[in-house]
Amino acid sequence: MTVTPQQIIDGMAEKNRLLTDKNDESEALSEKMADAERSYNKALAKRMIALKIEGQNITLIEKIAKGDDTVADLKYASDVATGVYKASLSRIKSITIAIDTYRSLLAWQKAEMLRSE
Repeated sequence: MTVTPQQIIDGMAEKNRLLTDKNDESEALSEKMADAERSYNKALAKRMIALKIEGQNITLIEKIAKGDDTVADLKYASDVATGVYKASLSRIKSITIAIDTYRSLLAWQKAEMLRSE
């Protein structure tokens, strides 16, 4: 199957549109990830302080605080937000590779066209 230069250009245009969308999405996901991390850290610190005030053994405070249901749920949300953000970055990289492939195809077709003249 031969791909026409117009099909390559159309494919590049579509990938560029997707790249713009993913970059915008990535920005929002980055903020969501940072917010989730901040919420987790604040809850962890509050729980650790409460445990210290209660007289809990200092060596156990962090482990106990991380096992608290609320703190653990916030850690989970933070981890999920980080994973989604990293997946978005991976998708951006994949789209960029596809654009580079289209460029290579276009350059190859140009070279073939010049060679046949």
